[in-house]
Amino acid sequence: MTSPDESKRVPLRIRLPFSTESEFVDKYGVHLAPGGIFITTRSSKPEGTLLSLEVVLTDGSRVMRGEGVVERVVEDEQPGKSGMLVRFTRIDARTKALLDLVTAARAGVTPEPPATGPSQPEPPAPAPYRSSPTPGPFSSKGKPPLSEDLVLGIDLGTTTCRVALVQDGAPRLLTIPSERGVAMPSAVALDTAKARLLVGSAARKHRVEHPEQTIVGFKRLMGRRARSKKVREIAGRVAFSIVADMEGDAGVELGERTYALPEFAAMLLRELKNAAQEHLHREVYRAVLCVPAWYTDHQRASVLEAGRLAGLEILSLLNEPSAVALAFGYGRGLARKRVLVYDLGGGTFDASVVEITGDDIEVVSTGGDVFLGGLDFDSRLADALIGTLAESVRDRLLESRITVERVRDAAELAKITLSEKTETPVRVPFITHDDSGKPVDLTVTVERSFLEANTQDLVERTVEVTQVVLDAAKLTPQHLDEVVLVGGQSRAPAIRARLEQVLGRPGRNDVDPQGAVALGAALYGHSLVQKERGKKGLRLAEVLAAPIGVAVRGGGVRRVLERNTRLPAGKTLAVPVEAGQTMGLAVVQGAAPLAVDNEYLGALHATFDRSGEASLRFSLSTDGRLTVSATSPTGKETQLTFATPDASEAVHAELLAQSPLPGEVGPVTSSKSGLFGGIKKLFGR
Repeated sequence: MTSPDESKRVPLRIRLPFSTESEFVDKYGVHLAPGGIFITTRSSKPEGTLLSLEVVLTDGSRVMRGEGVVERVVEDEQPGKSGMLVRFTRIDARTKALLDLVTAARAGVTPEPPATGPSQPEPPAPAPYRSSPTPGPFSSKGKPPLSEDLVLGIDLGTTTCRVALVQDGAPRLLTIPSERGVAMPSAVALDTAKARLLVGSAARKHRVEHPEQTIVGFKRLMGRRARSKKVREIAGRVAFSIVADMEGDAGVELGERTYALPEFAAMLLRELKNAAQEHLHREVYRAVLCVPAWYTDHQRASVLEAGRLAGLEILSLLNEPSAVALAFGYGRGLARKRVLVYDLGGGTFDASVVEITGDDIEVVSTGGDVFLGGLDFDSRLADALIGTLAESVRDRLLESRITVERVRDAAELAKITLSEKTETPVRVPFITHDDSGKPVDLTVTVERSFLEANTQDLVERTVEVTQVVLDAAKLTPQHLDEVVLVGGQSRAPAIRARLEQVLGRPGRNDVDPQGAVALGAALYGHSLVQKERGKKGLRLAEVLAAPIGVAVRGGGVRRVLERNTRLPAGKTLAVPVEAGQTMGLAVVQGAAPLAVDNEYLGALHATFDRSGEASLRFSLSTDGRLTVSATSPTGKETQLTFATPDASEAVHAELLAQSPLPGEVGPVTSSKSGLFGGIKKLFGR
């Protein structure tokens, strides 16, 4: 067998129809051994293929992760017997513990087929993160029941994060000791001199001289494929190195290690958790974590993974606009008010129409853009400032990432000041040198009109998204009772003036624009505790932000769950199948008619024992998590895998070409590159 190039490791994510780790061990344990796993599938990879493997349960929680090589491919006519034997070359500590458990339970019985080769635990991180020391002493009685617990509300923002808690009936933001305030920069950095990782303000300070070692804005990248168009665009604009992690998602190379982005998010969450524990002088176990409404299922899974790594039980994911609505409506006794929540934060934009009746929140329509926020306004102003320099000076400046970051920091400060003043001086000393070698400073007075002229199109993008949200609910501005503006960027006068012009009413300014998300999450967490005690809690009804569907032959999409579907929800899709043949379907999320223009969630694979019509059940939880189950033509539940396929054009072309679902209106082609180019684009996701 040839030894393939280690750099060509194929990411493979398998979702199995088990709800708990115990069920997985009981029903799939026969396929596990200390040295490997037998994966039942009719779409095996060739022998010798290197894999980055992840096995998850129906809710997306991970039970196994590691790397391995396809040792043997088994083809058998009997259903569930075909597959590939994967020998582990590296596994994480959790996987090793699980395999040890299975081995002990088996009491010496050899699995079939046998695995060959020893397991190797994943090596420790070269630069461990040291969080703030936990205050004590804390109770060692174990996790209390939910009815006796306190639940954190966490806003894991693109640029800053906050934590809140309900005490004495009122929500409050908690001070973060390491920050001496209620906000912590969403930044992680590697201090190579001291061989340690920094978080928050310490990381942001490190960025001034070491931008290539400082990770900011990573919330935009979480749960996105490393080869996707958006990730590639961002990779060209940031100082740090974006690479594929073990699962093929966007990760970061820092030092001599590749980090998965949930690891960075977990570092921030641990710091917030420690802040709460220091405030309460007790352990904290549970939290409600906020996400942009437009986050896909895979992105939500990444956030849940971050919570698990931080030692938190995430009771619910809460859409950020819904959290804002809770913070706005709580305790006001509102009688059926229809409110537009306009949330323009540091890195993402969400807009939602919600109906508030007392403490009940019902989302009517939602939408957003996860690549639109204050960071884009900063970059626009920084580019405009650099553009005022002579061409030769400008070219030299752009060669230094450190200097570019200094200009962007100055632009951010100027932008914030211009929300209150009509002009402000900007001075960045010694940005480069001129043709004669003389030092050059960037010194300019920036007027508010200059900022607004260079960011007008960004403001219009938020207006367009807002209009789409209203149109989806068949509403006009006249149907709105209130407009609530939150997020740091929403304080810009140009945004407030433009929205008042479009919507015919000023935005409310009596809501904390930066703390509302965390406060609303805390209220929702407190409500869950109240319900556990048998008391009346808040009622929240969410909707699906973007439709979910499957790719059909010809490159189009058959929608399964439509936008603004009330959650929880479920729908069954009938699919023609052939006995013994593996069915494969690409699952996407988005409103575009072409599959390639939507977010690619993964591939469904199943083998059925009889020809006919199988049923695929797509189910969404109250917080937007997707699960899919399959029923064979005989009515029997069938094993289903939900995996990220091999990152090659050939495999993806085959997946589309062999889809059991034909296009409803004939082949759909892209006006730019045709079907083949579309396949390449979809595969990048």
